[in-house]
Amino acid sequence: MDQIELISLPNGIRVVLEPMPYVKTAAFGVFVGVGSVCETKENNGISHMIEHMLFKGTETKSAKELADITARLGDTANAYTGKEYTAYYGVTVAEELTRLMEVLADMLQHSVFEAKALSKEKGVICEEIDMYNNSPDDLVHELAQKRAWQGHSLSFQISGTKGVVRGMTREKILTFYKREYRPERMVLSVAGAFDKKRVMEYLTELFCPGGQGAAASVKKSGLAPDERYGKYYGENTPVQDRPAAEYTRNFSKSYQDTSQLHMNLVFPGISYLDEKRHVATVFQSVFGGSNNSLLFQKIREEEGLAYAVYSYGCPYAKEGLVHIDAVTAPNQAETVFEYALEVCDIMREQTVSEETLATHKALIRTEAILSKESVQSRMEGNGRSVLLRGRVIDREEELVQIEKVTAEDIQRFAKEVLCPERMSVCLVGETRSAGQKLMKKFDQLG
Repeated sequence: MDQIELISLPNGIRVVLEPMPYVKTAAFGVFVGVGSVCETKENNGISHMIEHMLFKGTETKSAKELADITARLGDTANAYTGKEYTAYYGVTVAEELTRLMEVLADMLQHSVFEAKALSKEKGVICEEIDMYNNSPDDLVHELAQKRAWQGHSLSFQISGTKGVVRGMTREKILTFYKREYRPERMVLSVAGAFDKKRVMEYLTELFCPGGQGAAASVKKSGLAPDERYGKYYGENTPVQDRPAAEYTRNFSKSYQDTSQLHMNLVFPGISYLDEKRHVATVFQSVFGGSNNSLLFQKIREEEGLAYAVYSYGCPYAKEGLVHIDAVTAPNQAETVFEYALEVCDIMREQTVSEETLATHKALIRTEAILSKESVQSRMEGNGRSVLLRGRVIDREEELVQIEKVTAEDIQRFAKEVLCPERMSVCLVGETRSAGQKLMKKFDQLG
C-alpha cells in the first residue's frame, strides 16, 4: 500500500499512481466528477452525450484516426457515465502507456463537438435508450430507482430521454462541458508497469502545460488523513452540495410482451461513506450476493422458482438503496415475493452461523485478491476512491474491517434496512395477472 502515491498537479488535477513492476501492461484512466446527478430535467443525458462526443474527433484527429490509434494500442479505450462521475480509460502494453495517455488527453481537452457528428450521435443514443427500455433486466432497475427517488436528479436515467437528447444543441453541450469538466474535478489514475518520473512529467505536460514542477504536493496514500468526505471531494464536486434524495415508497409496473416477470424489491440503504459500509458488504454477500446466499439457495435451489435471484446495493454520496431482483414465471411471482419476504424475516430475526459468516468473508477476500491482479481493476478502484472519497482506500485495511464484522452486526443492519413497511416494488414484463395480486400484498405491508 505504501507504494501508491497521490499527487496534485499545479492546476488542481489529482494523480494516483500504483506501480506494479511484475506485470507487462499498464492502465490509465481519467475520472471526472460529473454525472446525471449534476443535470436537470431540461438537460438530462448531457453528461452521457459528452462521453460519446469525446470519441468523435479532436482538433487534430478525426474519429477514424482516434479509432485507428486506440486499435493499435489494444482497442481497450472506452468510457462510461454514471450518476456521480464519468470515466475514460484504457489498458495497453507498458511501452505504449504514454501514447494511451496522449490520445485520452487529446479527447478530453481538444474535442471539437462537430455538429454533423452530434446529429448522428443523437440517433445512436436514441437507439441505446430504446435498447435499455426494451430490456426488462435494465428497465426494472431504472424504473425502480426513478420511482424511489422521484423528483431528484438521482432518479434520472443516465442516457436521458429521447426528447431531451434530440433537443441538445452544440452550444448547450459546450457550455455544460466547459463548466463541469474543470481540473479540480478530475483524477488521473495509473496502475501497472511504468516509470513514475516519466509518467509524471508526461501527465504534467499533457494536462497542465506550463505548470511549475511536476507536482504541487505528494502524499503517501497510507498517510493521507482519513477524512470521511475527502479533502478535495467536498470542495470541488457538485455532489456534496446537492440535497440528499428523499426515498419514496411506491409500487410501479410496466407491461411488456414477455413470458416472464421481472421483479425488483427496493429498500432505502446507506451511503458509500457510511461507517457501516463494511457490514453492508458482508450482509449483501450473505443475503443475496452469491450462489451461496440465502435468497439464491431458498428461491432457486430449494424451491426452483426462479433462474435468477440476487440482491445488490446501490450506494451514493448521501443515500443508497438495497435491491432484490428476481426473474420468474408470472404465475409464480406471488410465491417468489413471499419467499423473498421470508428470507428478509430470517435476516432480521436470526443471526447467521459462524460457518456461514466465515464462508462469505472468505469469498469477499478471494474476490478482492483476484481483483488486485488486474491493472484495470487497480486503476479504476484507485481513481474512483480518490474522486469519491478524497483518498486511496487501503485494500488490506478494508479486509481487516470486513473480518471484524460479526453476525450480530449483520442482524442489526438487516433490522435497519429490510423493513417491509418501507419496501417498494417494481414489476416489468407480464404484469397483468401478477401485478394485481402483488399490489394487494404491497398495500397490506404498508
